[in-house]
Amino acid sequence: MEPVLISFHAPVHDLDLVAQHVVREGLPAHLRDWQRRSGARELVYLATCQRVLWLVWGGEAGAIDPGPGVRRYEGEEAWAHLLAMAAGLESANLGDREIPGQLKEALVQARQVGVAGDEAQNAIEDVIREGQRLRARLGLADGNVSVATVALKHLTEGLPHGSSVVLVGVGPMTQYLAERLPERGFRVALANRTRGRAQELADPLGIPVVDLAGLQHDPLGFDAIVTATAAPEPLFTLDAWQSLRRPILRVLDLALPPDSEPGLEQLPWVHRIDLNAFLAQTTTARAQRAEAALKAEPYLIGAAGRLRHRALARARKRQLVSAQERLDAAWRALEAEAKTLEESMAGLGEVQREALKEILSRGRTLAFRALIQTQPKFTPDGEAVHP
Repeated sequence: MEPVLISFHAPVHDLDLVAQHVVREGLPAHLRDWQRRSGARELVYLATCQRVLWLVWGGEAGAIDPGPGVRRYEGEEAWAHLLAMAAGLESANLGDREIPGQLKEALVQARQVGVAGDEAQNAIEDVIREGQRLRARLGLADGNVSVATVALKHLTEGLPHGSSVVLVGVGPMTQYLAERLPERGFRVALANRTRGRAQELADPLGIPVVDLAGLQHDPLGFDAIVTATAAPEPLFTLDAWQSLRRPILRVLDLALPPDSEPGLEQLPWVHRIDLNAFLAQTTTARAQRAEAALKAEPYLIGAAGRLRHRALARARKRQLVSAQERLDAAWRALEAEAKTLEESMAGLGEVQREALKEILSRGRTLAFRALIQTQPKFTPDGEAVHP
């Protein structure tokens, strides 16, 4: 069984449109509802800083109906898209290494809810392995470009040594910056909606935790805020800050949907940068991706074919096991029925009875052999070849 993908992602879609489909709160209920509506056998939902993606096995993926403009990928195109994504070729920052981890986390969530199983796990693990091979072939194996590294570069180049930065959120990007910024001479604090989770991250690193509510009211004492939470509504608003007068404050908003209102840019002391700026499609970035995509094309075609072949082989194996189980149950029922007729066969001699048992046993063997021999084989490109 092959997945059908439906997606909103940059640069195909504006980040504002992508953000409309990011689900954080109540995700388990949404997963179950998407599975019910689509009739999917298995389903995984991925939301990152620049994409939302549904991977749907079986059923009708279109029944999820996320809205106009959604992109749909099937067959080899779906495998190629997943591979390019896992290798960092679909990221606005070429070589982004975060997607494999995000795919694994999405799979874990789906399995915990009960909407994904072995096929989703096999497919995603297969994609990640092939993506790693593709990265190695393209010389991206050691790349570490991500939104977090771009944010780190922005801070180190734009702020004086010793500046004070508060990080809001406890996700991978925040953790990366919490580890790297002190090494570069910055004073760092951490805030989060759940203070206990912030404390778990901050204590091993020896950095203080500050109250988020106070920060939302007045970011006094900080030169920069880097925010990357899963909050459904903005944490930092124009209404809360519009009466403040203070030195320049950099706000790096790495969240999707945004943690800060765009209206904050009206304040003369706020220098706000959001994901749209970090993921801006510069001529250089487009040229790099185009060059990498051209170089990757022959590998993508070959790898996508291998992924399709293995997925169809797994489907064939499942079908064969299922058919064997049904056939086995049918023969057991036939043998049980033959046993109940022993009284009516009282006139048969011992030799005749043994012959009947042999016929049943031989029939069972021949039926299983015929079942196996009639199963299709697959070509390297995933096409079925029937005997």
